[in-house]
This record gives sequence, structure tokens and C-alpha cells, in this order.
Amino acid sequence: IASIAAFTHDAVHIALCHLFFNIFGILIWFPVPIMRRVPLGAARLLGLYASYYRGFPAVYVLVAFVAVPGVLLGVSAIFDASVAGGVVVALLLAAAIAGFELWWLGLGGCYKVLSEEARKERQEALEAADAEIAAVEDAPQTSV
Repeated sequence: IASIAAFTHDAVHIALCHLFFNIFGILIWFPVPIMRRVPLGAARLLGLYASYYRGFPAVYVLVAFVAVPGVLLGVSAIFDASVAGGVVVALLLAAAIAGFELWWLGLGGCYKVLSEEARKERQEALEAADAEIAAVEDAPQTSV
């Protein structure tokens, strides 16, 4: 709607990019029920870390919306300067990400940030709070 007010080529182009990004996101995550668990699990994990570390949401926003796009923009600029250099930097970046994932998931790095006991404790607290809310919602309503 905003692109119609300006109605320039760039405004319409960006509006269509946003539209198709959202459509493809829905087509990837919504139709297959098991795929719906991925963003929900990620949201639960972000909430878990945010409940222990107050600065985590700010760090997440800075990493996800500033650092990662900046690094990818830098890799893109390297590709413009030299394809061979871009390939080398992209492969190094992929290796670094794979190494981090191996450490985080395979070698238990995630438990160095937040222990398994703390995770279970918060999960039990969350389930207790959910049960309490469900009990309040299921209670018979009395009118005054």
C-alpha cells in the first residue's frame, strides 16, 4: 500500500520482495506440520535464554539484523572484487558455521551456556504455569 503512494520503480520492487518473501515463508513453514515445530522451537529457545540472560534479546537482535547481514554483505562485496576470493571467504565462513554447530550441538556447547538442569527446571516451571492458566480458564464462570 505504501508503494502505491510513491509509485516509483524501487518502491514497488521492494514491496514485491516483501510480499514474495512472506509468501515463500508461508509455503516453506506452514504446509508440513513437522516444519511448524522449527520456528516454534526456536522461539522457545530464545525465550529460555532471555529468561536467564536479560541482555540476550538485544544481542540476538544485533546479531540477527546487523552482524549477519553485514558479514553477508561483505562476502558479496568480496565476490564483486574477486570471484576466487569470494569463494575462499564463503568456504571459510561455511566451515566456521559448521564448526560452531558441531561444538554447539554435537559437543555440548549449548550446556556450557545453560545447563541441562536449568533447562529442565524452567521447562517444569513453564508446564506448571500452563496448567495453572488452563485451570483458571476451565473454572466455571460466576456472574455477579
